[in-house]
Amino acid sequence: MPDKILYQKEPLYPKLLWQRPVHYYKPEAGMILVIAGSKNISGLAILTCESVFRSGTGTLMLGFPESLKGVYKNILPDSMALPLTETPSHTLSQKSEYELTSQASACDTVIIGPGLSQNSETIQLIWGLIFAIDKPILLDDDGISALIKGIEVLKSRNGNDFLLDYFHKKEGALVLSLDSGDAYRIIQLLRPVELKNIKVNLDYVSAHKKEIAPILARYLDSYLILKSSEIIICSPDGKLVINTIIGTESIQNTKGVLSGIVGSFVSQNPTKLFEACCTGVYLFSLANQIAYDETNKTKLEPSDIIRFLPNAIKRAENII
Repeated sequence: MPDKILYQKEPLYPKLLWQRPVHYYKPEAGMILVIAGSKNISGLAILTCESVFRSGTGTLMLGFPESLKGVYKNILPDSMALPLTETPSHTLSQKSEYELTSQASACDTVIIGPGLSQNSETIQLIWGLIFAIDKPILLDDDGISALIKGIEVLKSRNGNDFLLDYFHKKEGALVLSLDSGDAYRIIQLLRPVELKNIKVNLDYVSAHKKEIAPILARYLDSYLILKSSEIIICSPDGKLVINTIIGTESIQNTKGVLSGIVGSFVSQNPTKLFEACCTGVYLFSLANQIAYDETNKTKLEPSDIIRFLPNAIKRAENII
């Protein structure tokens, strides 16, 4: 367990919440490439983009399978739409890798995963992008599934030492948005030495997130956002923050929304990734709490969080 754990009830890094002037150059507020969407899961891309914009990002581009252009044309202007080569199943094809890496080079952050599907060719594309893009990448939803599949394949061919060295050679930072199930699957593959004498099952992972998060963050050289009723944020060097206001328990689906908010703050603060992750998680949770109080719903929808996000940002700014 880390020597020091911080508990986040108020913004821990208030300097990341800044009052924008009336006139400012949009790229000053970050540029994001979102890679999301497939034929049957187009909505998560929209939720991600809305979350990014409501968090204050200045410029966004959405990369998606070309057959979805009609779905997104009334939502995004042409300058923000990037239709890409697709598979016969209307998911992103590996043939789009070069265009995506080229677009990523002009951005501050890349969000990969919401609604991309688990098509085998798309999984290979995602795995390739993780190591081809030298900018911070936030993986969520199907992006995490592709990561886990890639770990499984790489380990079976080359062994654990090669796998871990492979991650540490990656140029861009990696932010992983995981739930307990994802963490359990990764642990089963990595078999960390710290856990070799422990019978690890899903219940163990859920009950020992504070111990497990630093292990995974160090092994994968990644920033972790481990989602539960309390959201844990951990850096590769073991810094750990527990967000103690309402987390994900009252919301039906965090996919896209949490990653959009966190990705926005990462893009605005690319040299302060841990602080950006903590701030994004805090605002997500605060918007969750405000929506819960205002709507009196037992279960919140992702759109509720997005609707109350500006209120959360204003409240956080007033706190500081």
